[in-house]
Amino acid sequence: MKKFIRRELFPYWKFFLLLFAGGFVLGTVFANLAYQYRGQDVAKLQLFTLEAVASSAPDSKPYFFYLLPRRLAGMAVLQVIGATVLGTPLVIAELLMYGFFCGTFLGIALLQNGILGMVLFAAALLPQYLIYVPAALGMFTVICCLSGQVVQRNRFFGRKAVQYCLWSLLVLTTVLWGILLEAYVNPLFLHWLLKC
Repeated sequence: MKKFIRRELFPYWKFFLLLFAGGFVLGTVFANLAYQYRGQDVAKLQLFTLEAVASSAPDSKPYFFYLLPRRLAGMAVLQVIGATVLGTPLVIAELLMYGFFCGTFLGIALLQNGILGMVLFAAALLPQYLIYVPAALGMFTVICCLSGQVVQRNRFFGRKAVQYCLWSLLVLTTVLWGILLEAYVNPLFLHWLLKC
């Protein structure tokens, strides 16, 4: 198992980490540049939002139904396009985008609230991203493997198609658990943290 991970999966994960890191650096630079041109209204709005989260009880059910189509549809579109030659370019774009947004939001949180901003940013990702990240890495790996085979003109029929569909269904089910955590656990965690 360790040999398989080192030989087959580790090169993909290293590539994914490099792409994410590149997007993260760009996002951090963007946040530092954009922060110089911030407006006072934006800062007041953010502070008001933090105060509102700390003072109000979260309403999880509407939030769950808000997240459900957005998270599942995004993953389903990724899976459909991932079965074509566009799979690998899409994974590259997704990782760069995720890194960019993560770097931007973390940079702005740090600039506006210091260490507390970093803590709140990390808290906003927990615990749902403990589910989302492994699911996305697994799907990205499968897509890159399959997309490479499609590019090499291997046919996407039979056992490969069944394996891809089963893996896609597993990832969608995993994402659903992440949505439940994001809707029902994360707001309570943030509410408790901001109250402290």
